[in-house]
Amino acid sequence: MGGPTDLRLHSDPPLRLFAVTEANALVPRLEEVFLRLDPKLARLRELRELIEDTEAYYRDDLALASPEDRSTHTSLVQDREGLERSVQADIDDMQSFGCEVKDIHRGLVDFPARLGDEVAYLCWQRGESRVAWWHTLDAGFAGRKALAATEAER
Repeated sequence: MGGPTDLRLHSDPPLRLFAVTEANALVPRLEEVFLRLDPKLARLRELRELIEDTEAYYRDDLALASPEDRSTHTSLVQDREGLERSVQADIDDMQSFGCEVKDIHRGLVDFPARLGDEVAYLCWQRGESRVAWWHTLDAGFAGRKALAATEAER
């Protein structure tokens, strides 16, 4: 059964490096996409729970289910699959900007950038008004550090 981990959050390696100002310019567009995602993710959670409940009740042998229950289950699965495609389209939309969506539930997005002599990620989390953090390519969110004032203006 498909779960949130089945979604493609990472695409091919990015083709561009962002300046902080370029990443900040994308923040409103990212917020718009995350606002579109909110109800979809909530409904997807509901659909998965309904499907799991039905399958647990019939112990994965839906042949024992009434025709009505089988029809409802089929409809729920189709709805889930359509919604997963829609969520994936939103993720693909964000990644088309050149950033990397790291976590759709927390709203974590990284922008490849050159900071000094190294390539690193500018790090933004939904709800932050601007990109103000960075981390090395392998550090992840836990390794976030505040951008120096001179970097934040670039």
